[in-house]
Amino acid sequence: MKTIVYLLSFSLLIASCHSKDGDCKYIEEVYVDILMNLNAPEYSDLQVSGNSIFIEGGVEGIIIYHGVGDYYKVYDRNCSYEPCLACSVIDSVSSGIAYCGCCDSAFLLEQDGIPANSPALLPLKEYSWTLSASDDMRISNY
Repeated sequence: MKTIVYLLSFSLLIASCHSKDGDCKYIEEVYVDILMNLNAPEYSDLQVSGNSIFIEGGVEGIIIYHGVGDYYKVYDRNCSYEPCLACSVIDSVSSGIAYCGCCDSAFLLEQDGIPANSPALLPLKEYSWTLSASDDMRISNY
């Protein structure tokens, strides 16, 4: 009986060491290379400063936020707090603040995606972007 209890305890210890908690601290690295024309009708909301849109790509999708002038910020929609959870996604943006409905964290899009409240401590994952004279935006992480 003592051996069985020992084996069960040891098995639980091993299983806890291999849990996904270690993998859940950082947003996954995925290849991103997107080319889009901001004059296309589906991106018309970005013509107004302060607006944002969600597009496909990245880990959980991408947020494009239009600041003043030709200033944009591009982030992954994966929340930085426990990013491996299925619900850990930015689901809304209002007045330049992105919200995660899973953990109630908020992020300041104008300020490099830094958290505005807990429990998130890390900023959103940011992607690089370039804008051509013909309003072609390239979003990448290389």
